[in-house]
Amino acid sequence: MRDVDTSQISGRLLKVFITVFDEMSVSKAAAQLESSQSTISHNLEKLRSILGDTLFLQSGRGIIPSARAEVLAPKIRLLLAELEILADGSEYDPEKDRSAATIATNGSTLAPELDQVRKLIWSKIPDKKLIFRELGSRANLESVLDKGKADIAVTARPFHYPDLLVSQELFAEKSVIFYDPKIRKPIENINEYCSARHVNLDFGGSVKSVVETTLETLGLSRNIVISVPNVWFLAQTLKGTDLVATLPALLKKSAFQDLETCDLPISIPPVHFDLVWHRRYDDSARISWIRSQLTEALAPNRS
Repeated sequence: MRDVDTSQISGRLLKVFITVFDEMSVSKAAAQLESSQSTISHNLEKLRSILGDTLFLQSGRGIIPSARAEVLAPKIRLLLAELEILADGSEYDPEKDRSAATIATNGSTLAPELDQVRKLIWSKIPDKKLIFRELGSRANLESVLDKGKADIAVTARPFHYPDLLVSQELFAEKSVIFYDPKIRKPIENINEYCSARHVNLDFGGSVKSVVETTLETLGLSRNIVISVPNVWFLAQTLKGTDLVATLPALLKKSAFQDLETCDLPISIPPVHFDLVWHRRYDDSARISWIRSQLTEALAPNRS
């Protein structure tokens, strides 16, 4: 077994490795780390020399990780997390922190809420750098947070969270039926609901919705004729048609403001929106500050 001089391995080299591993691109890693491609390549060459492995191999126009890199990636990710906690310490000054606060969510669903977050943080730290990253399916939560692609996530609660993640409830919102009043009347009973033509919001996940599971327990189903990837597209799809959609009532404030709502003919629990972060950052002063801003901006504003 080849001896490795670990004293030559810096946090910077590890950060470069994991960024290239996640992006599968030297150029994308350079952009994310605000560095040059030549510097990233030089760092990779240094780490290759220390570890005695190619780490990444050419594959067509891109790169793929070596078998050794696949084994090293989770270990290096954990090391970086521990280093970040060490640097974080018990004292944290957000005004001196030049790194962006990165929040993963479905921005089309929570646009007004995210703007409240921006306004609150900028009222305290003008032009504090913020990154709102699209989460997509809730199944992406663990990967996004474990790989450090976001500091924290705001999401509709899934049926359960992976053990590595910690959650805190922000607010709950009832679901309603959206429709275009110029074209159709509101749904009045369960038979109308099941026979109506529905548009479904599909982020790419495989878990059935609460509506689907509730209807199944009643021996019923609804007629989904279109699935779309975001709420803005869905709102446009509803307009001028007899289609209906079942979604959180908060969308009436943004994409669905020109549409009407009516109550569901079945009883389902409200949609709970949570803050979610990785368990490794439970004691992080920086993540704690970001959590407090989101809680202050969103939780007090719900009834």
